[in-house]
Amino acid sequence: MCDERDNLESVRYWRTPPERVPQRFYVAFCLLMSSVQDFILGQKERASNNLNWSATCSYYSLVHGGRLLCFLALGDYPTSHAKLRHVLSSRPQPRTSPCREQDGYPFDWLRGFATLAGGQPSQVRGNEGGTVGEFRQVIAAYLKHVHVEEVDRRLAKVGAMLAAAGPLRNDSNYEALLIAHEYQHVTISEAFDDLSRHMANAAESALPFVIDAFTGFRRHDPDLPQGRDEYESLLHDYVHDRIGGAIRRKLGGSVPMEAKLKDVLSLIDTCSIGARYEHLEAQMSMGVFGGKAHLMREFQGRIENLAKETGA
Repeated sequence: MCDERDNLESVRYWRTPPERVPQRFYVAFCLLMSSVQDFILGQKERASNNLNWSATCSYYSLVHGGRLLCFLALGDYPTSHAKLRHVLSSRPQPRTSPCREQDGYPFDWLRGFATLAGGQPSQVRGNEGGTVGEFRQVIAAYLKHVHVEEVDRRLAKVGAMLAAAGPLRNDSNYEALLIAHEYQHVTISEAFDDLSRHMANAAESALPFVIDAFTGFRRHDPDLPQGRDEYESLLHDYVHDRIGGAIRRKLGGSVPMEAKLKDVLSLIDTCSIGARYEHLEAQMSMGVFGGKAHLMREFQGRIENLAKETGA
């Protein structure tokens, strides 16, 4: 497993320069909390009988969780939902050529992110390619290496749920003849209720595995430093205050939803140990983390363009 991972340019990318080590931690954390947030918002929308959007939120919880599994092992993930499903599926896939492009990255997220940061294509060394199935094997091997339990069964389950959920998300989001009949229809209304319920169950069943994968990474990943007290302090404060608090504000004071969120956050198993982590925040800041800074600026620029087009 180590040789296969070490041959990936995407894994090497996060090792040098040294500030990329905490930046990789931060990207993984953001993927985890995105999965948590979409799960709890899916539950909230279901409780409000907003079934279509509940299913959409739950689906994206699965997507962010799947992306995290890829990112932890490979340093990259496919932005295409279909490609993500293929990577995580345990079903036999058609034989394809290696995924790697000239820069050595297996998928397209890191390619775009590194370009935003002003990165240049890497000089590919050796045989760094891999088929979809081979990348899945590396993901499974990495998760076992960081002491995640029952990897094969749980990874197959997530892959199967994503494979079943993807086409349904397209139906419920893009087919107007279905969307218009979400309520007060003799058959489709019940179908939307079933969709919301099953998608919520899928997200809820996947989340403990996704959290265990992140926990294995933060405790056993060989690229993180041995002394990790500052990482643990940052994680605790961000989980329960900075990001957890932001999610909590979206729940409209719902006591059941806040209790469910608390239960989920407790699975991340953090503790306040009082270590200072300002230097980690500095390395994750927009001033140092070039890809993050450019991504946020592009986002703001597109919003400004929308405002211009709407005359606001």
